[in-house]
Amino acid sequence: MKKSLSGPDYGLAYQHSNGFEMDSEPKPLLPTHNPGGTAARHAQQSNGARVSSKGLMPASNSVPVRTDRSQIAASRAAIISGVLYSISSAALTLLNKKVLVHYDFTAVHALLCFHCALSVVLVQACSLLGWAEVEPLSWELVRIWMPVNLIFVAMLATNFYALQLVGVGMVSVLKNMSSLFIICGDYAFFQRAYSWHVWACLVLMVGSVFSGGVTDTNFTWVGYAWQMVNNVFTAGYALYLSRVTELVSAHTHEHRPLNQLSMVYYNNMLSLPLTLLLVLLHMEFVGFWQQAALYQPSFQALAVLSGLCGFAISLSSIWFVSLTTATFYSLVGSFNKVVVAAVGIWWFGESTEPRNLASIAVGLIAGTLLPFVKMRSTARSRSLQ
Repeated sequence: MKKSLSGPDYGLAYQHSNGFEMDSEPKPLLPTHNPGGTAARHAQQSNGARVSSKGLMPASNSVPVRTDRSQIAASRAAIISGVLYSISSAALTLLNKKVLVHYDFTAVHALLCFHCALSVVLVQACSLLGWAEVEPLSWELVRIWMPVNLIFVAMLATNFYALQLVGVGMVSVLKNMSSLFIICGDYAFFQRAYSWHVWACLVLMVGSVFSGGVTDTNFTWVGYAWQMVNNVFTAGYALYLSRVTELVSAHTHEHRPLNQLSMVYYNNMLSLPLTLLLVLLHMEFVGFWQQAALYQPSFQALAVLSGLCGFAISLSSIWFVSLTTATFYSLVGSFNKVVVAAVGIWWFGESTEPRNLASIAVGLIAGTLLPFVKMRSTARSRSLQ
C-alpha cells in the first residue's frame, strides 16, 4: 500500500489515520477531447464527406461532438473534494489554535478525547445510514492495530502541545520537517533513493527552520521541541502504517484490505481509552467543570466545529485522493500551509518581523516544490530499473 508523503499539518494526523492508498499514475483533473481523432474523421465520412484530389471535402451536415459526461462529473468532483479538503484542513489548525489559546482552556486531553468520540459517532452514523461499511472490531485486529494507535494518539497530543506555544506561521514551517524524517526513514528502512533535488528542498526546509527560530520573537524551546517530537511521530506513523495495513487484510471479515472509514473508526475508537488515561494522568478531571470556557457558547461552537473539521478531512481526503494523483494531493497540502500561515499570522497577531516572514516564506516554498521534485526523482528511478 502506498502512503501519502505530503507535507504534514494537523490535518495530516487525520489524513494518515485513514491510510490512504494513493495512485501514482496521473489522472486528468479536466476532461480531454480530441476532435481531430480517428472517430471524428470516420463520422465526417459517414455524413457525406467527399474525397477529391484536393483532400477531404467538408460535409454538408455538421457532426456534433459527444461530451464525456462521466469525465466532466469526475472533474467537478475532484475540484469540489479538493476545495472541501483545503477548507477543512486549514480550518482545523486555525480553530484548534483559537480554542487552545484564546479561551485559556487547559484540558487539552479532554478536548482530544471529545474529538475522537465525535468521529466515532459520525462514522457509526454513516454506517447506519448505509453510506459506508465499517469493519467490526475483533481482538485480532485490535492487537495488530494497537501500536499504530499509540503513535496516532501521541501524534495528535504533541500537535496540541505545540499549537499552544508556537505561532501558526512557524508551526507550518516546522511541520515540513516531517518530510525529512519520512524520506530518511524511506532511505534507511526501504532503501529508496532520491535525487539531489529532493535533498536540496530538504536543506532549504531545515535552513528556514533555523533562521525562523532565530528571528522568532516568541521563540520557545519547549514549543519547538514538542513540534519536532510531533514530526517524529508523524513520520513514524506514515512509515509504520504501510506495514500494518498489509498484515490487517489477513484478519478482516472478507480478507480484504481495511477500508479508509474503518481505519478512521479503529483509530478513534481505540484512542478513547488512551485519551481518557491521559486525562487521568494529567488530573484534568480536577476542576474541569470550573473552567469558564466550557460555559461560553462561542467555545462550545468552535470545539464542535473543530471536531467536525477533523472528520470532514477524513471524508474529503478519501474522496479527493481517489480522484487525483498523489503529487497533486501533496501540492494542495503544501499550498494549504501557505494559507494557514498567512491567515494565522493575521488572525492571531503574530510576529511580522521581516526576517522571520522571509524564513517562513522560504520554508513554505521549499515544501511546495518538494512534491514536484520527489515525483521526478521517483519517475527517474523507475526508468532506470
